Amino acid sequence: MKIKRRRLLAIALIAISLFLLFELLLRPKVISQSLASMLYKTRNYAQAEKIFNKNAGKGDAKASANLAKSLYKQEKYQQAEEPANNARNLKNKYYDLGNISYRQGDFEKAAENFKRAMLDNPNDTDAKANYELSLKQKDKQAPKPEPKEDPNKEKQEEIRNILGGLDNKESNDRKQQQEQGDIPPDKWW
Repeated sequence: MKIKRRRLLAIALIAISLFLLFELLLRPKVISQSLASMLYKTRNYAQAEKIFNKNAGKGDAKASANLAKSLYKQEKYQQAEEPANNARNLKNKYYDLGNISYRQGDFEKAAENFKRAMLDNPNDTDAKANYELSLKQKDKQAPKPEPKEDPNKEKQEEIRNILGGLDNKESNDRKQQQEQGDIPPDKWW
């Protein structure tokens, strides 16, 4: 019985080892992606970045998104933008792009990305909160336009002054004519 157990255990270990070996040979990206994810979770962003970068170079959209996140965590916002854009069809793409744009101080672009994130997932309360925050920051950042003087305002004022002067002249002329008795008071016009 002991020999059968040992033999069965040895066969199981060999089978598991062969499975892992084939996994490494046939799908090395899965193993490296798992390793990079583990490094990211342990906040070793620089090492995770190297592995994600290698996988992203092979056209892996998820690796591109993870590369962007590791660069973001290292505050390399400009570098993070390109891999985030390369992360096609991932549900958090626009949310991540919004965060990157916000950190770069481009609040208009951040608001646009958060808006797209809300369109992708209307129940995303974080995207909504970040959208509102981006709009507030955009309003603070934009200088309030100074009220411009209407160029026609001066002309309008000049015309009013001329008309007012003509009214005064007409009134004075009417008074003078009435004093001279040339025009009866009921027919002044």
